[in-house]
Amino acid sequence: MHEWKVTQERYGRLLRQRIRRLTRRREKILADLAKARGWEELRRRGELLRVHRERIGRGFAEVTVPDYYAETGRPLTIALDPALSVDANAERYFKQARKVKRGLPVIERRLGETEGEVKEWESALERVIQAETAEAVDRAKTAHRLERLEPPPPLPRPHDKGAAQREPRRYLSTDGREILVGRSSTGNEHLTFRLARPHDLWLHVEGYGGSHVVVRNPKGQTVPPRTLREAALLAAFFSKARNAGKVPVHYTAVRFVRRSKGSKAGTVLITQEKTIVVRPDPAVVAGLAERGAAGAGIASRQNR
Repeated sequence: MHEWKVTQERYGRLLRQRIRRLTRRREKILADLAKARGWEELRRRGELLRVHRERIGRGFAEVTVPDYYAETGRPLTIALDPALSVDANAERYFKQARKVKRGLPVIERRLGETEGEVKEWESALERVIQAETAEAVDRAKTAHRLERLEPPPPLPRPHDKGAAQREPRRYLSTDGREILVGRSSTGNEHLTFRLARPHDLWLHVEGYGGSHVVVRNPKGQTVPPRTLREAALLAAFFSKARNAGKVPVHYTAVRFVRRSKGSKAGTVLITQEKTIVVRPDPAVVAGLAERGAAGAGIASRQNR
């Protein structure tokens, strides 16, 4: 078999794998979107509880009331927390509705981005399949940057157990920036004071223990807003504030980070910091991990 044929088959296989992963992600996002679009149903349940509060006693696990918002007025069964009052149960539904509604634009954006990636890779797959010469395969590789599909090179085997903990987690932002996340106190120390460069961006959650996060940033450039938010999400997720809802994250250039003398490893003092507030989102972290697994090595070379 010709060498270009082998390359064609390899890229075809890698493209199909990427499309399958993205398709699974899209299905999950669609399921989240369907739930998010039900925020009006949650609000309606809260309003019905308030309308019928005089008829509902405390201690019930559910209640069935006439649904004045339905065309037929058919009864609607509403689940309750027996330990709460009717008004408190209603407020719980209102709170859920507000939370779900706030997340709707984020889910819609994730869906649009994922569908865009699916179309991009499907177009690349079609072009690779239709290639009939080595030159055509090379053109498809260049046009669609198929090198992004290559798995990253294996990390060197550590000589000691601590080496693995010092090596940071690696992610790739939507904008193609490499994001490094410390694994431990010694890993934070290693990342911030050995691996990071002065013009890289440094992030850490305010007031909680957690990972140092570094965004590779070429000298003279600024970190894109989307990458900043994704890096902040990683900082929030890999911290003790993971379940705290809204999480403030400090960020500054690495050159404004210095060791705190006499403190344990990874403890730092920062200046010139700014703050961004984010909500930890496991789905976003999973997407960044998937993107990083496919292209972290490439992004690292581009940002040198």
